[in-house]
Amino acid sequence: MGRKSIEKERKVLRKKQQKWLAKSLPFFYKNGITNPTMNEIAEYLGLSKATIYNYYESKDELVYDSLWTKLKEMDKFKEMLFDERLDYIERYFEGVKFVTRSLVGMTEIYLDDLKNHYPKCWESIELYKEKSVENLKLYYQNGIDRGIFRKFNVDVMASYDLAFFDMMINPEFLLKNNVRIQTAFYEYFNMKFNGILVERNLSYFPKHQSN
Repeated sequence: MGRKSIEKERKVLRKKQQKWLAKSLPFFYKNGITNPTMNEIAEYLGLSKATIYNYYESKDELVYDSLWTKLKEMDKFKEMLFDERLDYIERYFEGVKFVTRSLVGMTEIYLDDLKNHYPKCWESIELYKEKSVENLKLYYQNGIDRGIFRKFNVDVMASYDLAFFDMMINPEFLLKNNVRIQTAFYEYFNMKFNGILVERNLSYFPKHQSN
């Protein structure tokens, strides 16, 4: 009975709840998940612990929903890749830029805690990666079929994209190479499309770099 009432209140206050979830992510990125207490989380969110427990029976539920909110937000990547209103290359540019920005702030301590202590959350991340790879493969194959891209192995190319996303959430990689995420994104974008476009229109790239 108590569980049903909680679910009902969640629906009524969904927008407020989503704000809490989005705000909790930077806290988890910085502090990890296993060490912080519910008291510390509540203090950071500016809420009472009782208020949080009115929506979540445990920290585990809060962690799962905060990740779910982020992954739902990142589902826009697929919409961008297949948005027929945009130029074919523009779709990729906007989509990958969106994902890259969405990954900003994510830390190793957060990901390690998810992987080692929250298997369901980690499974959701792995599933999102798999879906993203499939969407990228379809995007590349469509580009080849339309004569926009040269022929190449779409499986390998999609794997490169996934590896790039992994590097962008690795602060050690960025620090070691003295590169900002935005700079890394433009370099990656330019190298990729200078290689696979059938017609190399180099004027396209500076247009975005100046933005």
